Amino acid sequence: MESPTGSAASDTGTVTLSKNKRGRYRCISHAALKNNLLAGVGYLELANAGDFPANVWNDIPVPRHAVILMAIGGPIALSVSLVAARDYYLSWQNVKLLLSERKALRSISTCADRTTIGSLGVNFRELGTELIDRMFMDLLLGIGALLVGAGTIMAIWGANHHVFEASNLMSGFIGNGFAAFFGIVNAVWSGYLVYRFQLRYSACLLSPSIAPIRTMVLQRYRRLQWHSGINGLNGLVAGMASMVTARMWWGYVVLIPCVIVMITGNLFWRRKLGYNRPIQLEFPSSTIKDEKLDEDDACCGILDTMASNRAAEHTLLRIVETGSLETIIAFIVLNRIFESFCEWMSREWPDHRAFATSADTLNISHYDMLGGTTEEQARMVTECRRFLTTVGITLLDHRQRYLLELAGEVVWREQRGMQ
Repeated sequence: MESPTGSAASDTGTVTLSKNKRGRYRCISHAALKNNLLAGVGYLELANAGDFPANVWNDIPVPRHAVILMAIGGPIALSVSLVAARDYYLSWQNVKLLLSERKALRSISTCADRTTIGSLGVNFRELGTELIDRMFMDLLLGIGALLVGAGTIMAIWGANHHVFEASNLMSGFIGNGFAAFFGIVNAVWSGYLVYRFQLRYSACLLSPSIAPIRTMVLQRYRRLQWHSGINGLNGLVAGMASMVTARMWWGYVVLIPCVIVMITGNLFWRRKLGYNRPIQLEFPSSTIKDEKLDEDDACCGILDTMASNRAAEHTLLRIVETGSLETIIAFIVLNRIFESFCEWMSREWPDHRAFATSADTLNISHYDMLGGTTEEQARMVTECRRFLTTVGITLLDHRQRYLLELAGEVVWREQRGMQ
């Protein structure tokens, strides 16, 4: 199976794992973009509603029922800020990889083929998604959740005038102001994405070179468009509603559907739009071709890769039922999911001989998965089949999502003269 940029896949069957601070092994020898948006991020807008009791019952003395609700809403908002901090870190790991890939792509862009130029375009969209839709959101909404949570808890002691004023500022205009500012920036970025996806959608409607996959490419862009449009509009409305809640209770009525939409959008992205994919940081000379190669050549390469990917999905279903251990491991290595398999195995079977060590760094070969007693080999077959039916099939589907977007990018850049 070939990589999206046309180079042969690395089928060495050896990966390097490193133990992180939590004692889990992570692959460090194969760079990969991770679809690791946290589900908890979908509740960031909910944190803005944590100040409900502080704003609605903004009285002295503080009613008992309001105190109880403040004691619940405040800690919830604070805990959501921790989720935002964790997601910010995960997104930053993706950003570093994408920046490295972009540097590598730009270093050969003057003599690269159309697929490499298209990869630069997709890389730009991925970077924007990580920087604005995740890191910027996590930063602003996370700080907002922190202030709202602290202000809500402080409101319990609102009988003190200074505490009362500080609480009003933190859980009111200042805390919610971060959400409002993010809503404006996100609306601008989302509007750009809707326009960007429409250009590629229109280009794919006219191109005969992607006829076999046109329906899938168009569906991919429509889904991205709808997600961007709804996300931008929802963020803008939620930001304005958050500012209203500082003084008027009905702002929370507007905020409720915004919270539901954000949670749904988060789930839709993780299940239908986001993807894991290998990051290519080195390009062999065979990938550097004459830039005058036409669109059909570039699209044919992508179509071939997609055909290989679909064939791998069909093969996966077959070998899960009838494949031997050697066949299954060979399939995992050939399709470049061995690194994910090793990470998965280190969690699912930590006492396996390959992982039962105190070493911080491990070099794992596919041969390490083939040895052992008869009982160990039988369990290895079971674990391999479980991996393929849960993680493996998902990784292959994620590659198709990336390839569909790459195909549309190549077509659009061809039609605008590769400028």
